[in-house]
Amino acid sequence: MTLEDRVHALRLRLFRRAVELGNVSAACREAGVSRSAYYQLRQRFLRYGAEGLHPKHRKGRPGRPPELEAVVERRILAEALAQPAWGPLRISDQLGMRGIRVAPSTVYRALRRHRLGTRKERFGILERHSASRAGLLTERTRKALAKARPTPSRRHVEAKEPGELVCFDCFYIGKLKGVGKVWQITACDAASSYGLAMVFLGDPRAAVAAEFLDRVVAHFDEAGWRLKRVLTDRGSEFKGAFDRACDGLRIQHTRTKPRHAFTNGFVERLQGTILHEHWRIEFRRRYFTQIRQLDRSLQSYLRLYNHDRPHRGYRTRGRTPAQIVWGARDAKP
Repeated sequence: MTLEDRVHALRLRLFRRAVELGNVSAACREAGVSRSAYYQLRQRFLRYGAEGLHPKHRKGRPGRPPELEAVVERRILAEALAQPAWGPLRISDQLGMRGIRVAPSTVYRALRRHRLGTRKERFGILERHSASRAGLLTERTRKALAKARPTPSRRHVEAKEPGELVCFDCFYIGKLKGVGKVWQITACDAASSYGLAMVFLGDPRAAVAAEFLDRVVAHFDEAGWRLKRVLTDRGSEFKGAFDRACDGLRIQHTRTKPRHAFTNGFVERLQGTILHEHWRIEFRRRYFTQIRQLDRSLQSYLRLYNHDRPHRGYRTRGRTPAQIVWGARDAKP
């Protein structure tokens, strides 16, 4: 039985049920049909009989228009390159004179697919062709070619092994009642995404940054890597005592350019991760009253981040930062 036959049988059953019950509303509720639909069907039944209850055959919607033939598309492109000043309407008329009927809108879509939709783009193709073949190179074409010439991609910050470059930055956590103004100083290794951090009270200052640098150096020394260079912004906390500590440890200190915070993006992103995955959760779970509680909570999250949390960056390639930093030492017998 086809779907059309099933619909026809359902409608006949509706009319029989209405006669049996003597109640149109009850029959409609059983069949899940509205009263207005019942009376519309009743009019068709009274006029045409049982055959009038068959579903109507409606005309289907038109499908997608046929794709433009490759031969016609090549003719459109040839006309556009031969006469770059002509628009889609003029090209359509020109092709019509040759027996090819194409609507101007179809011509325009074909030109756009090949980046020839505007007169400027078509003239640009002509200029580049003339410059490469005939040696006709205008000043305007020279500038356009210079902009179009691909530049080699390079990263602002790159390191091949742990300790080669470690990025430092300070992050304001907030002013906690009973604790005071709490800041966090963070270090992120550019080669492995390995993170180290420490919380402290008061505004950032060079003495705290120098103390944290000693911890970072000792940590990398224990893992078997020498800290060679650090990257910081131009804040006052990374001057004075911090510079002297770098000189004493024979560490090169590099500063970012003014208004170029994205250069230090590794540590900036790590601080955003710590804020999003740790502090915003912990401050909703606990009430901190001492700086030591904050530091223990932070170090607990960093162990998760470095050793157990999955990483998908191009530097880690599925490994954890701890596997990269501590892997060489753990591999030794």
